[in-house]
Amino acid sequence: MKWGEEMYTIGKLSKHTCVTVRTLDYYDEIGLVKPSSKTSGGHRLYNEEDVMRLERVLALKYMGFSLDQIKKVLEISSANWQESIQQQLELVKREQERLKILEQALLGVSYSIELEGEVNWPIIFSIIQLYQQDSKDALQQYKEYLSEDEINKISDMNVENMSEEDIREWLKVIGDIRTNLHLDPNSKEAEHLVVSWANQAEKMFNNDEELLGNMWEALQNLKEGIAFYPMDKDVINFIKSVAIAKEEQNHGS
Repeated sequence: MKWGEEMYTIGKLSKHTCVTVRTLDYYDEIGLVKPSSKTSGGHRLYNEEDVMRLERVLALKYMGFSLDQIKKVLEISSANWQESIQQQLELVKREQERLKILEQALLGVSYSIELEGEVNWPIIFSIIQLYQQDSKDALQQYKEYLSEDEINKISDMNVENMSEEDIREWLKVIGDIRTNLHLDPNSKEAEHLVVSWANQAEKMFNNDEELLGNMWEALQNLKEGIAFYPMDKDVINFIKSVAIAKEEQNHGS
């Protein structure tokens, strides 16, 4: 906005900037934006320089700076402003990362309740713990079966890189297996469930057969923890038994 050379009362300044009188009073009180002069009746008057300072305050406030930070930024030379802005950008990026991790954790908890059909606190607590640490650390216990590069690849296969439809399809095939653990491994129904699981796994791993094979070996040696949730021993043993049954059928035919 452009301002003339005239002086502005607090009411007029409030109207032009959409900043409440109460806020302007507070800025004056803490020395952030003070009027340059007063009328004979004691009413505060702001000149063009005061208005420009207020505009800077509003801009910095919009960028996420606290009032204390704004006071410090306004005191330094313009040469250091770029450094202050870069620092604020770093803070914003870190906050974005924190919120993204929080979003993933909340989705994980939501999906676990949907899959388990109840609020399973041990699982929820484990999911939260998983997102509080580097996902690569959770996979280190399987480094006997997975290379560092494979651990990095699997770590990157999280909800951030999968659509909600992909996640729901993955949960559905595992949920279907969980509810049909009683099936005969030789049955067509059991085979169909495992084929569906394999198709989803291949899709998730971008048809990387070597990585998928090594992950399957790690799964068969699954240790306690949430790293491969919602895969568990029962689901893995079911898939394994169906695969063995299918192999025996092929050898017998």
